[in-house]
Parts: sequence; C-alpha cells; structure tokens
Amino acid sequence: MNLNTFPLFTSIVQTGSLSKTSEKLGVPIATISRQIAELERSLGVQLFDRQKTGVKPTMAGQQLYEQIAQSVDNLTQITQNFTTDDSQIGGKLRISTTAGMEEIWTWIDEFCELYPKVSVHLEVTDRILDLVEDGIDFAFRVGELHIDTVIAKKVMTNRVKWLAHPDILDKFGTPNTFTDLANFPLVGWARADQKFLRIPNGKKLLELPYTFASNDVCAIENAIKNGRGIGMLSLTTANRLIDECGLVEVFSDLPKTDFTVHLLYVKHRHQSALMRAFLDFVNTKLS
Repeated sequence: MNLNTFPLFTSIVQTGSLSKTSEKLGVPIATISRQIAELERSLGVQLFDRQKTGVKPTMAGQQLYEQIAQSVDNLTQITQNFTTDDSQIGGKLRISTTAGMEEIWTWIDEFCELYPKVSVHLEVTDRILDLVEDGIDFAFRVGELHIDTVIAKKVMTNRVKWLAHPDILDKFGTPNTFTDLANFPLVGWARADQKFLRIPNGKKLLELPYTFASNDVCAIENAIKNGRGIGMLSLTTANRLIDECGLVEVFSDLPKTDFTVHLLYVKHRHQSALMRAFLDFVNTKLS
C-alpha cells in the first residue's frame, strides 16, 4: 500500500472531482486514477462512486476519510511549516468577484507581484456559488450572503452616489427623496428574473420598476452616461463621470448608501500555504 495515495484520496473527497484534484495538486489524472485503483485493490473495497458530475465516496470511502483526514492534514501542515519559504509559494488561486470590483482586482494584482509563482483564475459572476462544488478558493460578494458553510470576512465598504444626465433632470425635474424615484426612469443592477430594482431607503427597501437593468456595472455606467435614467454607481466611478461627462449628482444632501464587501472562503482545518498567504495579504490591506 502506497501511503502517498492518502493525500490524493482526501483531496478527491474534498473537491468531489479527480480533475480538480489534479489541477490542485499538479498530479496527472491518469496517475491519480491508477493510485486510487491500487488503493481500492489493497483495501478490497470500492472507495468512490463515479458520477457524471464527479465522484462521491462510498460508505467505505467516507469511513476511510473520517479516519485518516485529520492525520493527513496534520502531516501536510507539518511539512509545510518546515519546507515552505514565502518566496517559493506558488500554484493556482481561484477567485470570484462580481463585476466592477476594481479595487479588489488591484489587490489581486498586488498579491501576484508579491508571489510571482502564483497564477490566478478570476471568475466574474453574480451567481450564488458553492465554493467547493465550483472549485473556488475565495469569493468577494456584496449584499445578501449565503454563508451556512463558509466564513464571511468584511473587507471594505463601498459608498455610492446617485447620478443623472442633465437632460433627464431637465425633462423630469430633480428628485428630493428616494420615494420620488417612482416618477423617474431608473437604471440599476438586477438579475434577469428581477422585475424591480431594490433601493435602500433607511431601514426599508424600495422596489421600483426600471427602464434599464443589467448585472454588469459597465453597462449600467453606459446607460446612465447616455441619459437612459437615474442610477447609482461607486464613488470613484461617479466622481469620474461627473468630471469627464458632466453628469449631475442627485440626493447630495441625503446620507450616502454604503454596501459592505465580504470575503468568503471555506474553513479548512489546515489551509494551504497559498491560501494562508492570500488571507495574510488581505489582512495587511485591512490594517
């Protein structure tokens, strides 16, 4: 029995996929398949059920995992503590953000400059992720969180401004309160199945119909700039459009709306050196 197969085995259980384990550990799929088959022959049991979407441990496989996972994690941690030099940290980091997170993207660039052996795959999407199933190490999200099985760490607060093209204000007037927006064409962020924009109004949430909506910040910016309606954008983007395009801020005398950005990740007993390095980097940005 080759004991080196056990880290492969535990990784397959955790990722639910031979291909994700191959990518994560840098071991060819053919090698993984051969070693798992040899382990099954040595133990005399089938460890995985092969499915279209991946693999799932059998009852015997789950029992084996529960018995050895802690020991494998401990050995991995000990090895990393003795052998990992920060300058040698490398591998692939899988990160997800929603659109328009320029500041987070800048963080990622800075991290890659610190660790040139690290490669990053960035998935920009607004859909709800299963971090394990989707193979994502870290996700940055705004708004409603689904955190039953993950850690959510507050990393920043994004402040926004409401903007309008002067032509919109000439035609419809200037709104004084958020409830006035019911009488204006609105531009904003929404998923395809949303019929209304959800607008914070103190402790309440207004739901108002929109003229134009998108899940892409660039499309929203373009629509506001071209006079499709009133909308809100991040402080940095809004100030740029005011200076460059002559857009006008509305609700300037009302309290600014803030949106909290969270970093989501799965809690592992022992994280990889790469994941620890990224978390440490984020903590330095917060301090």
